[in-house]
Amino acid sequence: MNVDSWWDGLSRDRFAAVLELVLDAIAEDYVTVEIIGKNINEWDGERDPSTWAARSAAPVSSLEIIHALQELTREGYAQACVFNGQEAQVVRFRSDQLADVWFCATQKGINAVRKFLGEE
Repeated sequence: MNVDSWWDGLSRDRFAAVLELVLDAIAEDYVTVEIIGKNINEWDGERDPSTWAARSAAPVSSLEIIHALQELTREGYAQACVFNGQEAQVVRFRSDQLADVWFCATQKGINAVRKFLGEE
């Protein structure tokens, strides 16, 4: 195994963990990038099992969260929304326009969270 393949594998493993952490952070409510970061980086040991391997990826940067959200929305696990009054309106993900954008998991995303947390 050369250094490049080792580093690529390590990077892929970290990104997979970040995807799990971000998806879990958006599974129960509409949240912003800032709230996602706070939820991930201020770990609640009572809520999340310490045996959850993805926890080892924390702390996570805002750029990592945005990259994960981009991937999760592209793959149908999450959706980006803006609020028009009380109603959420689904919008296209744009990493350069996140100021008033909220994120939530789709049913596909919620099912994935249940599976990787062992609740299914």
